[in-house]
Amino acid sequence: MENFRIEKLEKKYIEDVFLIEKTFFGLENSSVIESSLESETLDYYVLLEGRKVVGFYECSIILDEAELFDIALREEYQGKKLSNILMNHLIENCRHRNVRTIFLEVNINNTKAINLYDKFGFKEYSRRKNYYGDSDAILMKLELV
Repeated sequence: MENFRIEKLEKKYIEDVFLIEKTFFGLENSSVIESSLESETLDYYVLLEGRKVVGFYECSIILDEAELFDIALREEYQGKKLSNILMNHLIENCRHRNVRTIFLEVNINNTKAINLYDKFGFKEYSRRKNYYGDSDAILMKLELV
């Protein structure tokens, strides 16, 4: 894991992040990512191997609450425990900023993500019926206090 590091999103990483976002979340252009650079509440971090963006996470922090919007790794980097690096950074970043609770929402069919969130102590607190068409969204939270 020593070959990997996390940095705050910079303009030079936007195209790489966009390619990952497009693959996994269907994002149609990079303007949304670029606009996050100006946001005071969005935290966007990239996981780098050398100069290559291999993953990222995006969250919003407002007062003492955070919401994880996206976390993703390039397909060829999945299954190598690299998401643990991103999740540990997210949690430490939130603790450093006095966040009490991290919220997220995940498709009930996304078992890889659910297993990751379970591993880090997130608990289901609600569901949104048919939020993703035919499948529900699971709402989860992690209490940091």
